[in-house]
Amino acid sequence: MTGEVPVKYMIMTFGDESAWDTLGLGGREATWSQEQIDAHFQAMGEFYGELAANGELVTGFGLADPSHTMTIEIVDGRPVASDGPYAEAKEVLAGFGIIDVESHDRAVELAARFSALVETRVELRPVMDQGGQEM
Repeated sequence: MTGEVPVKYMIMTFGDESAWDTLGLGGREATWSQEQIDAHFQAMGEFYGELAANGELVTGFGLADPSHTMTIEIVDGRPVASDGPYAEAKEVLAGFGIIDVESHDRAVELAARFSALVETRVELRPVMDQGGQEM
């Protein structure tokens, strides 16, 4: 697509609690071997390193396992915190990356590469700047 304005996108990956156990980051022993874990983190580091080197990486992180989640809401004008994710869902947000790319096609290309690295589907969503004017 020619003439596009650079746009930030968020690439999100989701998983159930076993996703953290795969890497030994949950409450259980890793189900992957140490070699698989090392290879995964090396590949992720190389991917993010490439994006940083070419100026397309804004930020990206894996998230702690869902047992550390809190939901905060305002009730009667006061903040109320409760344990656990708000949504009753099998899958929760596991990690994300924010990229700043020249085209939608490039965002799709990078999301596909990220999907291959995490071995599951990912969600790609534009990040709104300045009141969503780039939408």
